[in-house]
Amino acid sequence: MTSEISQSRFYMWRTLFAVVHADNIVTDEEVNFMAKALEDIDFNTEQENILKDDIDNPKDAEEMFEGITDLEDRTVFFDLAHEVVWVDGDFGEDEQNVMIKLARAHYRKTNIDDMVGKVSLEFDNSCDVARSSLDDSNTSEDQANLRHVVHSFRERFLRLISGQ
Repeated sequence: MTSEISQSRFYMWRTLFAVVHADNIVTDEEVNFMAKALEDIDFNTEQENILKDDIDNPKDAEEMFEGITDLEDRTVFFDLAHEVVWVDGDFGEDEQNVMIKLARAHYRKTNIDDMVGKVSLEFDNSCDVARSSLDDSNTSEDQANLRHVVHSFRERFLRLISGQ
């Protein structure tokens, strides 16, 4: 039994297809990326037809990105977008500009304080498990260093959101 692709995940793919068109040049590698997605992902018939149309008729990446409502889907989007913008060996200025706009939109939608708090709790739990199972004296120091790194990005995120 296959699980249905959520609306948020579907819009993640629509946004990826829109990013392919950002530089107005669709290379064979980019076409292969989109075709492979259509083959490998279990989209329903309606979703598949919409994505096929997105291949032929470029959509606005920012508008499509608004449909990605799930934080995890936005995170996966940026991982895949990194691949797709480099698949042809060229990360052009138009693609860069679209990705900057999408990153800003992502950070406007994301509550960084909640995200940092969640990461902090995950580190606490994983470090407690590691500490109890390994009894490693460096775990506390590693945890502090990792928290420092995570918190150091907060200011940069906030600057990016505000466009400074």
